[in-house]
Amino acid sequence: MENNRINDISFIGEFLDKELESEFFEYDMQRYSKVLGPVALVFGLIYMLFLISDYFALTDQFSFNVILMIRIMFLVLSVVVSIQFKRINNYSNLALFITAYEMVAITGFLLIMHYYETLTILSFFSVMVMTLAIYIIPNKLFYSQLVSIFLSISFYLFNIKHVTGIENSEFIKIIAYNLIVLMYCNIGSYLTNYYKRKQFVDSKELQKASITDYMTGIYNRAKFSEQLNYLVDDCNGSKSLLSLVIFDIDDFKKVNDTYGHLVGDSVIKKIAAIIKNSIRSTDIFARWGGDEFVMLLPNTSINQAMDMIERIRVRIQDNDFEKIKHITCSFGLVELRSNETVESFLQRADNLLYNAKESGKNMLVYESPITDGQVYKESLQVDSAS
Repeated sequence: MENNRINDISFIGEFLDKELESEFFEYDMQRYSKVLGPVALVFGLIYMLFLISDYFALTDQFSFNVILMIRIMFLVLSVVVSIQFKRINNYSNLALFITAYEMVAITGFLLIMHYYETLTILSFFSVMVMTLAIYIIPNKLFYSQLVSIFLSISFYLFNIKHVTGIENSEFIKIIAYNLIVLMYCNIGSYLTNYYKRKQFVDSKELQKASITDYMTGIYNRAKFSEQLNYLVDDCNGSKSLLSLVIFDIDDFKKVNDTYGHLVGDSVIKKIAAIIKNSIRSTDIFARWGGDEFVMLLPNTSINQAMDMIERIRVRIQDNDFEKIKHITCSFGLVELRSNETVESFLQRADNLLYNAKESGKNMLVYESPITDGQVYKESLQVDSAS
């Protein structure tokens, strides 16, 4: 219920959750970033093409020259804006930038209409075209609504005295058509915004499901393998530290056989939760399969990892698991060697996990490189009865 509430969309076609809306807008503008420039250019060219109607409608040369300058200046502005769109990396303020551009276009349009002695049907048609253009340019729906309403009110408010040769009934019809265009644009834009956001949420959920273990909510094996390959390549190149832990639940088959699979599942979930609350945000934790888990610890030496995993081992050992009471885990820990492959890295950790199992369980077994490049093994173990 809470998740559905967060994903709710307001009457202006935006997520009620501000963080989610910001994330969506960033994503949406990235998709449109390649077309924003060309759209601005087309807008500027169309704005310029209306000079043809100005030429035939105006008899005063001064008025025509002023309008020519306004249209040329807006065309130049559109070229600059189209170039600027290509350079934008931060999309958070893009809506305000687009809105300011539209307001300049409207201001220029209103100034042009001011130089007309009379307004014709074509003048009203221009308002409708401008309204459609406002909704074509990608922007927040709320800003598009404000700009389009400002356009309509300003046009009729400041140019009503120029209306001649149009019957009152026709004038009312023109206003009605303008309102219809506004309603059509708003309804269409709202539906578009609504379904784009619903699709965005569904896409996020599908993406999350594709990388998440369904039972525990942590990463699955596929996502971990992707991260493992990336980090091994990166650390081999940068010579950064990277530690790997493989561990599983001791005697887990006995738990399933004695208490049933539902209890076994609850044990897996609880251990995953304990570890999620014990690791850093930069650590990568995943379910490898069954009762086996893996962790990647970036920028972590073997000694740092050893202290961390030992604390986790004790925390699991001391936890109360309801019917079973006590559960323990065995751990294999290795540090990435210079230019080591993913396969070798995993195999060494898996061998140490097997070593921990064979040596008595409830144990951390690790390899630690020393100054001469040799490798030695140590194990930490507590009384298994504890």
